[in-house]
Amino acid sequence: MELEKIAADLYREFPKNAEKLSREMERLSGLLEETGAAIMMEIEKEKYRKDKDLEQLRQYRRIYRSVRKELESVEQCRAQFSREQSLLKAERDRNALERIDYDAFRVDETVPYDLSSVITNKKPAAFSLYGQKIDVDSWKQMLLQTCALLNRMNPMLFTSLEMDPDLQGRKRPYFSRDGVGLDTPAKIPDADLYVETHVSARYLKKMISKLLGKYNIPEEEYLIYLKKDFTTLHEETYRVRRTAPEQENKEQSSTEEQLSFSFDSDGNWNG
Repeated sequence: MELEKIAADLYREFPKNAEKLSREMERLSGLLEETGAAIMMEIEKEKYRKDKDLEQLRQYRRIYRSVRKELESVEQCRAQFSREQSLLKAERDRNALERIDYDAFRVDETVPYDLSSVITNKKPAAFSLYGQKIDVDSWKQMLLQTCALLNRMNPMLFTSLEMDPDLQGRKRPYFSRDGVGLDTPAKIPDADLYVETHVSARYLKKMISKLLGKYNIPEEEYLIYLKKDFTTLHEETYRVRRTAPEQENKEQSSTEEQLSFSFDSDGNWNG
């Protein structure tokens, strides 16, 4: 179909019309499937008649193949429309994110938080241990600087952490002397160890908590300071975006149902 070739232009210049066309193609797809099923019923009836008309049977099969070909064409067009819709929405989302005023999400950097605080969707400003405050730009840097500080406090104890069974993840260790076995290793400053940095915010807190435990340091001595809190932004972005996969899955399910029957080149039912 020619519409398949201009789907992108339609969605960019005439999105409302493109949506209407998409819905009409869905209806057309259903009608073609219904028509194909009706033709197959006649083919089956004709095949088992004692005085079957071979010419009529061949005619039915020709019609069926034409309908089937048109159905496939419509489905390909619908799939292209769906892809273009998703691409355009993703582009609009990116443009919206580029216009976000990230300074609006700044928080008071002097407020301390402990390790029980939720840090997901937040950006760190610093951490402190026994009152020694260290500025950081990311959670990865906070983990590295925490390790570096503990290494300076007791290098021998820190080196022994590589083989500590309590510091082994379910799939990989926390530490490695050469980085082997880690998914995303990072060299700890002034230490002969690499640490795993591909971890979630929750897991990062768990790692730091275990490290403090090895040093017999009370968790309340470790404080976190935040720079930005993107929680509301994340919730809004998730709310807007999650509708796209749901709609895509619904359309895919509809397509699978419509194409659930199949026939060979002679019009015999395979499904």
